[in-house]
Amino acid sequence: MADEPCHCRVLHLDCDSWRCKQAKHTIHHHAPLTSLRELRKSAGNGCSTCAAIVNAVLIPEVRDAWRGLIAPALASERSGVVAALAEDEEAIEIEFDPPRTVNGRRVLRLRASHDSEDWHNFNLWRESADDTCRAFSSLAYHPSTRTDSRESLGHLESWIEGCDRNHSCFDEEQSALPTRVVQVSGNEVKVVHKSGRRARYTTLSHRWGKDDDFRLTRSNLDGPMTQGLPWEAIPKTFQDAIWLTRQLRIDYIWIDSLCIIQDDADDWRTESVQMGSVYGHSYLNIAASHNTGSDDGLFMASDVGEPYPAHPVPGHPKIFIRQQPYRTHDDFGSSYSRFKWPLLTRGWVLQERLLSPRVAYFDSEEMKWECMQAADCQCGAIVSMWNFKIDYSASVIRGQTPLPFEWMRIAEVYSKLSLTDPGDRVVALSGIAKQASASGRGGRYLAGVWQEDLAHQLCWVIWDSTSRKPEKYIAPSWSWLSVFGSVGIPNRMDYTKESHIDVVITDADCTPANGTDDTGPIMSGYLKFNGRCVKMGAELSSWDADAPPVFNFFNEVTRDLLASLVVNIDYVMAEEEARKVTNVLFVYWGDMWPHA
Repeated sequence: MADEPCHCRVLHLDCDSWRCKQAKHTIHHHAPLTSLRELRKSAGNGCSTCAAIVNAVLIPEVRDAWRGLIAPALASERSGVVAALAEDEEAIEIEFDPPRTVNGRRVLRLRASHDSEDWHNFNLWRESADDTCRAFSSLAYHPSTRTDSRESLGHLESWIEGCDRNHSCFDEEQSALPTRVVQVSGNEVKVVHKSGRRARYTTLSHRWGKDDDFRLTRSNLDGPMTQGLPWEAIPKTFQDAIWLTRQLRIDYIWIDSLCIIQDDADDWRTESVQMGSVYGHSYLNIAASHNTGSDDGLFMASDVGEPYPAHPVPGHPKIFIRQQPYRTHDDFGSSYSRFKWPLLTRGWVLQERLLSPRVAYFDSEEMKWECMQAADCQCGAIVSMWNFKIDYSASVIRGQTPLPFEWMRIAEVYSKLSLTDPGDRVVALSGIAKQASASGRGGRYLAGVWQEDLAHQLCWVIWDSTSRKPEKYIAPSWSWLSVFGSVGIPNRMDYTKESHIDVVITDADCTPANGTDDTGPIMSGYLKFNGRCVKMGAELSSWDADAPPVFNFFNEVTRDLLASLVVNIDYVMAEEEARKVTNVLFVYWGDMWPHA
């Protein structure tokens, strides 16, 4: 090949220019988009790296994967570029990630056209290192078809060791055991009372099934639960979590259903508010992501075929290619905005994710990792994503962004999650609120918002309310916690406070139900402010059960029509209830941030 820059030059940053001709042409950013046709030309001119890539993407199974991009693009875009691509697949666009690798993974990205939103990502790696050219590095841990394999356990241990070595996520001095833990040392499994003793322990995030009755109660507190449980009596998910805890050479695990007396209201009230501390001091939180009940097990089933197998590249037997799981990592992105895995849809689990120093997720495809400063997975897709847990740690714990505005994103995420008991709405968030309050920023915590910049935080809207007003009091109506539905806060990124807030809040307060804990259940709350208000008459103009109602607003004295508006009501309202609305009070709150 001529000594000139090649399409693959971005891959050669780590190469020695004396041994690799492309090293002197390498660049530190993304190379321009190229195509299969252009790479084939480079391969024909003698570039072995381009030849390996061409051979890799033309492996039948790999080709079938990226060809799947074309039909959806045709259906959604009908563009000339995509239509031409249907006839000429070698025009498929290809991009290389810049040379940022973790455990040797190199990412190759393919999409149908410049207008397409969807990419398919593939990992390329070498079986063993090559000192001549490092365009493809060797993997520290090869992909495994089982999440309980020796390879997967080694991968998990490497994440823990890397966190211990490079971060300060886990503090050994703070690792005091909770009130009760499950002792798993030796062959025994039993609930023990070890409050305050210094020792490492793991925690388990799992989803309770409808018929899960394996739990600690007053009736079995002095029976097998505390004297020793037969292995066969323990649900499969718990067995797997105990096995993993033992493999990590740890003697204790905390499981909520076994460490809180489930039919004792006083014990539940005492221990539930400590959950933030329990997860916050754990050595590792084990998350059963695909779990729908305690009998499902933690690990990927061994009888399920590998959905994303590795393929040796023809003509380059030491190089392998593997498709990254497609659109299965959104649960770990910058806003935890999509929820593929059952566990991650639960309200209680958000604080288990955010407060645990580190979390290992086990789903039906692979193992994933989050600590307060890094995120990773066995396939490598998470490495290049913005991660909510990392952002949370930087903003809330280390104070890199104003607390009230970062909290607005927490509110948006939490509002999308579900709770079995609506009464847990406040307490399932209390651990995160306690940690944020400990930072000393934001002022007093008031029912899901902060005293500092309070007016900015009250600019929330419910996008898809599906609930009626709760029968029991949860929070004051000005708090988003009082409403069940997806919350949106348009100005949550307005860190410089460009929004013009017209009202002046003069006083706000909440009375905790227990008298002392501002983050716990709420007895009452009030808000006082000065602002411009106008009272109007109202009547229902049009009604559609599948859309927000339209109201006419008019001068109560002259009956002149002033406006006809679509109204996003906080709670689900029946038509007869809407017709009973006869007057409203409008408050001019201010102008929203122009970029919201």
